[in-house]
Amino acid sequence: MAQTLLQLMQQAANELGIPEPSQIVGAQDEQSKQLLALAQREGKDFSVMANKNGGWQALHKEYEFTTVVETQTGTITSGSAVVTGLSDTSVLAVQVFGASANGIANNSIIVSIDSPTQVTLNQVATASGTVSINFGKIAYPMPSDLEYFVQRTWWDNTYKWELLGPITAQEKQILKYGIIASGPRSKFYIRNGLMYLNPMPEDSGQLFAYDYFSNAFCESATGTPQRSWVADTDVYRLDEDCFIMGIKWRFLRAKGLDYSQEKSDYETDCQRVMARDGGNRDLPIAGGTYGARFLNYDNIPEGNFPSTP
Repeated sequence: MAQTLLQLMQQAANELGIPEPSQIVGAQDEQSKQLLALAQREGKDFSVMANKNGGWQALHKEYEFTTVVETQTGTITSGSAVVTGLSDTSVLAVQVFGASANGIANNSIIVSIDSPTQVTLNQVATASGTVSINFGKIAYPMPSDLEYFVQRTWWDNTYKWELLGPITAQEKQILKYGIIASGPRSKFYIRNGLMYLNPMPEDSGQLFAYDYFSNAFCESATGTPQRSWVADTDVYRLDEDCFIMGIKWRFLRAKGLDYSQEKSDYETDCQRVMARDGGNRDLPIAGGTYGARFLNYDNIPEGNFPSTP
């Protein structure tokens, strides 16, 4: 069973030979405040220690989101960026929703919501009339505990292909303002903590997913991921022995005492834990390929595939 922050710090205190704390978070004595600060630093530093080796498996997560498209009837006027006669603009948002319809320029985005029935786009209409307009959400929030992405894990589950990106600023400008507006593949870029899709989705419920590593090295007693300790009952999500050893050498250093042996022991134990975390693949010394084989010479029959199972 996982130990709480208070239990871990009491164990570290006992090994250091200092008074065992009865409280860490919210304690007013200077030593408890220092222990909490060291616990925050150890958690943050240890959570990213394995990044060069692929990251801690306990912090490896998958995130899914679905596209949102609102279809409404509105009136457009050639040479004007204003759209009137909409049924409900409360479901829309500035710089978050794009617009698509006959007579609306490509890559049009809502730049202001003027009233419950009117919005203004960033580009003028090329025709006049009352048309059915798809307002597609182009900007999506990312996980609140995101530390970094796992590359090449962005996938469009609806169409079963990999998303292209993150595209560069130059590629984004070409797609927005160039002659070729887009291609058959969905693309994305990251700005201001949001994931922007290109082209604008035309269908609601399209599923996208990607892997990432969390910065939440601890969690509450009820299982809520956290990027810092906020209560004595919080639980560490990573290796507890490494945590205690990390507190020990950091405490000795903070007090101006010799900590060389404690840090050496800590680094040795961290290397052991990293080497075993998540398992390891075999490395064939005789060459050849290794990994998922979907269709290659090992499973292609000689001649033709059978016409019946």
